[in-house]
Amino acid sequence: MKKHTPNHDTFIRAIMGNQQIALDYFRACIPQHILDLLDFSTLRQLPDTYVSKDLQKSMSDIVYACQKVDGKGEVKISLLVEHKSYVDPYTPIQIGSYIFSGLLKQIGDGESPSLIIPILLYHGKVRWEYKTLVDLFEDMEPALQEFVPDYQYIFHNLGQISDDETQSLHNKFLAASLLAMKYSALKDALGALIPTILTLADEMDKNL
Repeated sequence: MKKHTPNHDTFIRAIMGNQQIALDYFRACIPQHILDLLDFSTLRQLPDTYVSKDLQKSMSDIVYACQKVDGKGEVKISLLVEHKSYVDPYTPIQIGSYIFSGLLKQIGDGESPSLIIPILLYHGKVRWEYKTLVDLFEDMEPALQEFVPDYQYIFHNLGQISDDETQSLHNKFLAASLLAMKYSALKDALGALIPTILTLADEMDKNL
């Protein structure tokens, strides 16, 4: 039976398949101190997915590869799209599972393990704060915290970014797309923004 793919997942895949949009998106959401380490002239999308069968109902991914500026290997940048319509407190566990699933796939494909930078894109209505795995273990003694995997991810929460900041992005089609996603569940607000979204989007290829 064919799996249902949420509309927002299809939408994101469509726009992020454009190399320039993907490049501009990463430049907009990845912190500068990380950007300084990456050579985006080498950015390319990979056909791979690091989502395990257990995670397919929770998220999907779009994977890119990029060389480091020092020429010493490459990193994988994964855009993770949440399929859930609610805030899941166990998302840090799912992201950890995703990272290790990706590393195991690299090894299984005969590759040397390369770093995976996950970007979690969230555009839901409910407030969602960034949390890591250690936050799930309250009042843990420092001596025991060393047994909790200490990994980070980039949390791109569209709800915490002002409309003015989004509209100021250099890539206006990307700005229009992010605004449309942000208000996709807020029909009245989206209706009022339609003229702005169409004006921004008009600056890009008509096929997009």
